[in-house]
Amino acid sequence: MANFKKIAALGLAAIMGLSTLTACGKGGSSDTTQGGSTVETKHHKIGVGLYTDSGKAVEAIKAYLDGISKTVDCEFTYTTLSTYDEATNLTEVQNLISSGCEGIIMTADMGTTSIIKECAEANVYVAGFLCDFNQSMFTAHEEVFENEYFLGTVCDGWADATPYGEQVADEVIKNGYKSVGVIVFPEYAYPNQTVVAKAFTDKINEYNKTADQKITVKEPAVLNFAPLDATYFSENADIDCLFSVAAGASFVYPQMVAANRTDIKLYTSGFEGTEDVENFGANGNGAFRGTMCSAPEAIAYPLCLLIDKLNGTVYKDLPATERVDCQPIIILSDDDLNKVKEKSLYFSADYKDALITGEDIVNMCASYNADATYAQLVEKLQHLGVNDL
Repeated sequence: MANFKKIAALGLAAIMGLSTLTACGKGGSSDTTQGGSTVETKHHKIGVGLYTDSGKAVEAIKAYLDGISKTVDCEFTYTTLSTYDEATNLTEVQNLISSGCEGIIMTADMGTTSIIKECAEANVYVAGFLCDFNQSMFTAHEEVFENEYFLGTVCDGWADATPYGEQVADEVIKNGYKSVGVIVFPEYAYPNQTVVAKAFTDKINEYNKTADQKITVKEPAVLNFAPLDATYFSENADIDCLFSVAAGASFVYPQMVAANRTDIKLYTSGFEGTEDVENFGANGNGAFRGTMCSAPEAIAYPLCLLIDKLNGTVYKDLPATERVDCQPIIILSDDDLNKVKEKSLYFSADYKDALITGEDIVNMCASYNADATYAQLVEKLQHLGVNDL
């Protein structure tokens, strides 16, 4: 799922009395205090390619990396990648390499084969963040996942996001909606969205087998990375609910407003933290009823893998290159939304709200902690949801 999509400041470290660190030049090292012991860290320059250059997620990711940079002894530099333009992504990665990046964290799954080839020739390692690498996983596994310069990826939430489709279906059934539209981005770019839409429809169809009043689910409309066409509402005048697996706050809600159809209840993915907050549940016009995104702190996964690889150390229990889940942030009620607004780094872009600190990352690196394990790193990703705030 794309856009979902989306963490730390030494203030928390000071409060906890854990560590302070002064960064040094590339190839140098510094000391950080961890659990009463001094750990010598190595300085690295990491490139971060994000799927967009603005919005809540980007603000939170950059604030997080800025907050942890001294503690983990990493310098971060950014670029914006494309969802569907392979040439753009290759060029941007080449620019990161030219700027001296030793490792790259990227959110896009287009041009991966050529990117990995380019990075291998430059001795630069790559890992994914909020990207499931479906295309590489199923069409270029040998070229990407079996390449020693690709370290793996943490997905945008679940690799198999069918549970969210099923949860939204449960909400639709519970709230008594009768006619539901479904909207997705193209399958070639975001195959998981089609899977989620099918899980949603299958759950409704199962309910319809025994229901007195059936729920109609429309065939999915495909947004080719452009706003929903204005004719959608005249052609589907009967709908009382929309499940836009695609980014509804950006691509669907403005068209609902223009068509004077904010009476429709919208479940979506991605979290803008703007009109979707102002009009969620009991707020405003109440059009928004559900959304899902991923915590910025999930970037700890590719970062730990890169740091260890660059330091020449790997986990004793490191498996073959994987793509792993992270617990998504699922907002389906006013209480869920209030937790996110009050406690999440995603919303505040304030390091003090981070669920994974810079000290945690150092402690999870095998090169800095001989007892660190890959299993512990993966487990950490399972505690980034609303219930963990």
